[in-house]
Amino acid sequence: MSPVAPVDPRIVLVPGGFTGAWMWADVAGLLEAEGIKAVAVELPTIGEDSAGADFYADARAVRSLLDGLDPPVLLCGHSYGGAVITQAAAGPHRAVRELMYLTAAVPAAGDSMISLMSDAATEGTGAQEEGVTVRDDGLALLDREAAGPALFNDCEPERAEEGLRRLRPMSLAGADQPVSEAAWTQLPSIYVRGSQDPMPEAVAQGFLERTTEIIELPTGHCPNWSHPHLVAKLLADRVRSLASHSA
Repeated sequence: MSPVAPVDPRIVLVPGGFTGAWMWADVAGLLEAEGIKAVAVELPTIGEDSAGADFYADARAVRSLLDGLDPPVLLCGHSYGGAVITQAAAGPHRAVRELMYLTAAVPAAGDSMISLMSDAATEGTGAQEEGVTVRDDGLALLDREAAGPALFNDCEPERAEEGLRRLRPMSLAGADQPVSEAAWTQLPSIYVRGSQDPMPEAVAQGFLERTTEIIELPTGHCPNWSHPHLVAKLLADRVRSLASHSA
């Protein structure tokens, strides 16, 4: 990556479930070193104080951040974050010029995470499950024994252990809430697969034929954690392309 002049935030990074902005910290740091500012969102459904928060609250949090930015914005969602950006950027949002789905869920209008994952699990064969348990307070946790191979199978042992330690509880109150409008039907998008991703591909029918580009990285389900340099380079290349077309 070659340096560029500092700019206002142009990349918004949305984490997957049970994680948080920490999953994007190394990617954001690499982008900052190149003069590209990136903002990672904390989702209301994730954390010890998330009881009662739902999918729509997550989408509102992302949209509220977007409301304060000028175009062109590259909006990237990882895993569950793909569903969030699909709802948050619908309209489409005036600031967003492109969506990036990083090993992400891609629902259509009317899909919920429950329906989308159910369809993906039915179509997949031998896919790795994370393993979810629900506490007495209603928040869900990922089981360590299952989460390790599902999320961090391509990490060095110490890196995988650090990721497991950082996983947080999550409210699943909005798991059955449907997407009201799908931003990928209104905006250009890029879909990024991991060639070692053991998770089922949760993608709405018709998306893969419509997306602008499909990119495959030699990674598992969390490339922003296992190979942040690959993700940072991909994001930097895309945001520079958007900037050049907007000049």
